[in-house]
Amino acid sequence: MGLSAGQARLLTITGRKSDCEYASMKLSHQKIALSRDLAELSNEYQNSLDQTKLIYDYYGTGDTTTPLSYGLLMTPSALNDYMPTTITDSLGRVTLNSKYASAARAAGIPQEGLGTLPSEGMRNAFIQGLYTSGILTKKTAETILGLPYNQQAGFGGGTTVALVTEQCTVDEFIRKLSENGQTIDISLAGVNTDGVDSPWFQIVNQGNVTSLGDNSNISLKLSDLLTRDDTYIAFGNQKTGEYAHENLVSSAKAILTTVLDSIYDQCAELLDLGDSASQQALEYAYDETKKLFMPQDTDGNALDNLRNEDYRTYVGKGNTNNTSSDQNQNYMGFVYVKGESGAFKHSKPKAAVNVNNMAKAFLTFFAKAWNGPSEKDTDGTPKYQVNVGNLTENKLVTDDALFEFTIKTGTEVSSDDLGQATFYDALFNQICSNGWTENDKITDNEYLQEMLQSGMLYVSKPKDDGYYYQGNYATDPYIKEISDDTAIAQAEAKYQTEKAKLNSKEETLDLKMKNLDTEISSLTTEYDTVKNTISKNIEKSFKRYNA
Repeated sequence: MGLSAGQARLLTITGRKSDCEYASMKLSHQKIALSRDLAELSNEYQNSLDQTKLIYDYYGTGDTTTPLSYGLLMTPSALNDYMPTTITDSLGRVTLNSKYASAARAAGIPQEGLGTLPSEGMRNAFIQGLYTSGILTKKTAETILGLPYNQQAGFGGGTTVALVTEQCTVDEFIRKLSENGQTIDISLAGVNTDGVDSPWFQIVNQGNVTSLGDNSNISLKLSDLLTRDDTYIAFGNQKTGEYAHENLVSSAKAILTTVLDSIYDQCAELLDLGDSASQQALEYAYDETKKLFMPQDTDGNALDNLRNEDYRTYVGKGNTNNTSSDQNQNYMGFVYVKGESGAFKHSKPKAAVNVNNMAKAFLTFFAKAWNGPSEKDTDGTPKYQVNVGNLTENKLVTDDALFEFTIKTGTEVSSDDLGQATFYDALFNQICSNGWTENDKITDNEYLQEMLQSGMLYVSKPKDDGYYYQGNYATDPYIKEISDDTAIAQAEAKYQTEKAKLNSKEETLDLKMKNLDTEISSLTTEYDTVKNTISKNIEKSFKRYNA
């Protein structure tokens, strides 16, 4: 091989060897990257071995087939004791999906909550909203709307009362009372005339006057008392310069107590829905009416003597027995005239009380308690008002054609229907009391689990006392965190597949690197041979020319 050819071959070998060494270096870097990928894959696999999932084990049997879900917690069933388990944020607000949030908006519930329990009308709007959004069927919604609103569900109260109810106006309510056939039976036989100077005592009903010594049994109808204004008790004595004798006042109050007791009983037959709200409203009406017509002093002692300033309801002149004026019809409470001596024509003491107004006061007190004292009229004053004094100062429910009573029909419903009604009443109460937020992703099980496990959301459910308490998901006895075998198996399968791919790539790289190493070794040998040949040729040339 000539020197020129040898030198060219040497350069070719050098270039090829450099290319092979560069390719080998690239393969080496790829092997390093594969090692890094394999390490990351191994770490990911190790971490996946700790994967858990939340399941709902209501019966405590260790069953792991029921994943925790928003629908399970927020749908009435035996699995949640027909009481909603709400998902709440750190402020206690109930997390709602779009359908529940739509019902909350339809009911006018602000997202910050009401801070108190609302009226039955708002609850009915919420139930109607659940039907509109597709959560309830029409039949279920109608069934719940026919049951009394359980205002204490989730606040210490039990299940909804098993009675179907209906709405009715004041006139319809009075008509229901007239259909029951009950009467209010009172008598003048117990009037105490001891120490009274020439007493007189009358019960006037629709123009019929019953006096002492007459047939002393009188039957009144509550429906008449609520629609008329001419039923009253009038009494007095002959002594001038005096008030009506305290024995006559006490007798009048005894008769009024009998009337009030009967009013309570007859109204309760329709208005007592078996829940605490209606019962409290009835008790409030009874107590307030009694205070109005049968006042007591600060020590709780009955005030029977009209001389007592705390007892007086109206002072004036004129004939209180309604034969020449309408004083008792136009006033709430007792009206009376002190007897006067001298030239005044009506000089004997007289007193009267209108029983119609007492019945109307009872019904108004009930409406006031049922709707809440915060309800206002268009002028900003209280919607209903009952005060001692002129009727112009009173706002009676019997004058309100729009007010609707919720009355019971007596029809019983199934336990499932009661459970559903209690469920949605409790949910409604929690939303109104604590507020709500909308998050439609909450229906995704993985998202729900992630938010619970990260402490971003909490579980709120009732305890044995019937009240809701918020806590971590781990505090719920039905929610269990277990190893997620499916996820682990999937992670293992992924690990093995990816590992096999990386190993195959590594083997390919190893083979390529081995081939390159062989080629580099061969090139090195050839390089040395060519270089040696060139050196010998140069040496021979020098020797030839030196000779």
